[in-house]
Formats: sequence, C-alpha cells, structure tokens
Amino acid sequence: MKILTLTLFAAVACSVASGQPAVSSGQFMYIGTLDKKLLVIDENKEEVVDKIQLEGIPRTTELSWDGKKLFIFTTQMALETVDLVNRKSLGLFSLSDSRSRPRRFNGLAVDPTGRYLYTVMRNVVKDIDQYHIDPPQFVAIDVQDKKIVKAFPFPVDSRDGFAANATFKVSADGKLIYIFQEDILVFDLENFHQVDRIELGQPPYPGASPYQLAAGADPNDPPDVATNIFTAVDPIVHKGTLGLATINLKTRKVDYMPIGPALPSMGFRLAPDHKRGFSVMPVIGTGGNRLTEWWVWDIPNHTVIKKKQFESRPTFRFAVGGDGKHVYLYGAGSTLEIFDAATLESKKLIYLNEDTTTNLITIAHR
Repeated sequence: MKILTLTLFAAVACSVASGQPAVSSGQFMYIGTLDKKLLVIDENKEEVVDKIQLEGIPRTTELSWDGKKLFIFTTQMALETVDLVNRKSLGLFSLSDSRSRPRRFNGLAVDPTGRYLYTVMRNVVKDIDQYHIDPPQFVAIDVQDKKIVKAFPFPVDSRDGFAANATFKVSADGKLIYIFQEDILVFDLENFHQVDRIELGQPPYPGASPYQLAAGADPNDPPDVATNIFTAVDPIVHKGTLGLATINLKTRKVDYMPIGPALPSMGFRLAPDHKRGFSVMPVIGTGGNRLTEWWVWDIPNHTVIKKKQFESRPTFRFAVGGDGKHVYLYGAGSTLEIFDAATLESKKLIYLNEDTTTNLITIAHR
C-alpha cells in the first residue's frame, strides 16, 4: 500500500513538474463569432478546444432547459439549432417568405421540451409599390417543423406589444408564459389570453415608481423561480433604491429586500448553487474611465457581502462559470478574462482571436 501511494504521489508530482495540460472536467462554455463559428471553451483547461461550424452569423441565443441544445437567431433573422452534445449544427431555417421578413423581435423564451420558442415579432411586408411594417405579434416557433405555428395579434389598446425591455419566462409545465415589465403579466400559451397580473409592490416611500424586475436569461435560475436585482426611482427628487427580488412563479409570491441607494447595473448572474449572485456596478464616470466594481450577493440573506474594483472597459459583458468558481469578462475585443469568484482577482486572459457576436453561454453541472 505504501509503495502504491508513493508511486501515485510521484506520478502526480512528475505531471505537475512537467507542465502537462489540465485534464478536461467536461465543463464547457460557448460563444458565437462573426465568421459563423461557435467556439467551445473548456472551463478547466481555460482554452478553446473546438469550433462548431454554423450556417449563419450568430446573434441572439437561447439555451434549452436540459442544456443540450442551443437556439440561435442569426443576423439575417433565421433560426439555427446546435446540438451541443455532438457539436454540430442541426440546420438553419428562415422565418421570411416571398413578401415579408422579420424586422426585429422582442423577448425570447423556450419551452421545457425545447420544441417551441416564443417571442414578439414585427414583419416588414413588401407591397406592390411600397413597404410597410406590420403591428407586432406574439408568435410560437416550432423548432422541429421549422415554422411559425401560432401568431396572435395584440389587443387594440396595446398594439405596440410589450415594453421594449420586457423579458420572458415559460413555466415548468410549458402552459404559461410570464412577461416581466412594470408588472408581471401571465398568459396562457394555448390561446394567448391573459390569465393574471402580478402587481409588483411599491417602495416604502410616497410617490416612488414600482419595483422593476427582469427575468434574466440565466441557466442557474430554478425553473419556477426568477431572481434579479431591482430598482425603484422617486420621480420627485429622483432618489433610487437598489435591492434583490425573488418571485416564485407557482405561488406568485414576490419578496423584495432593498439594500441601499440605486446604482446603474450591468447585469446580474446567479451561481449554480443559487447561494451567490454577481453583478457589475459602474459606480463613477462613463466610458473607459469609470469606476467599476464586482458585487457579490448573498442570495438567502438578500445582502451584498463583497465588493471589488476592477479595471473597466468601454463596453463588456460578464458571465458566471458552470462550476461557480469563476466569473468571466468578455465583449471588449476578442479576449476572455477569467476572475476567481472567491477572491475576484483576475487569473488569466484568453485571446480568442475572433470577433464575438453573442453572449457567453455557460452550463451548470447537472
């Protein structure tokens, strides 16, 4: 037994000393590029290990509930599906026809089965002598049959559809969709009839606006729960409040916990264990000279437990790794910077050598 232990120890020591590459943990991240690729990044090796060839230029992504497929809207408003397990594109199909094509869409959500995508879409229609833009419609896209299978107009009193910054989330049973805007609207996906309105609570001072809560596209949020930071602004003296909010979509109970004065936020992401959250807060200034901080949130206790300044960029995005041990900055050029989630210290800068066009997709261990 002693000889075996010594042999294993010597082998490990020799491997470390020889600088052999890290072994893959099977934990991967994905990001789209301008040259029609989906880069596969190994979180443990901290390097690009594969490139999936796409048919279109990727722009907007939505991950399936099981983390095995990725749905991509391209720059030409076509929809492409990628099999992440086998690392190949399953094909692309256009949502246009001979007379019309989608001009833009608002909000995006996938159902639990991965068959249907839901969004609000506006079409540009070519007439004999002119073009016109149709009113927005709520649509269901069948990924399997590669077509729009349902399209519902909005009522006359809301012809413009949902708010421009509205976010969507489908219930775990696939029957309802929750629209997060000033209030949370609940619609039946079978007929697009509104079945409920969850009025968000008012802040604890007179004249303030309602709490604003968004359903982030976060793979670590539980199926029937949405967690995000919220803001509320006093319209008189424009005093803002920042805090953390959680809504249970089954009971439709919303919990708020204000923590202090509002500051602009560049997003919020949950760790896979749902015990920590991360946000980036531009505190002072604009552009590359602003003071920017990491904030670490204690989710069960609704508090901020750590802040740390880091060198800002004119523009960037961030994500939390699938194992919760790292956070990533990207979108400021063709680099990916890795930070230790516990210390918030920068660990490594990966040069992707590609112009990225999508968000960084991370998948929690399942």
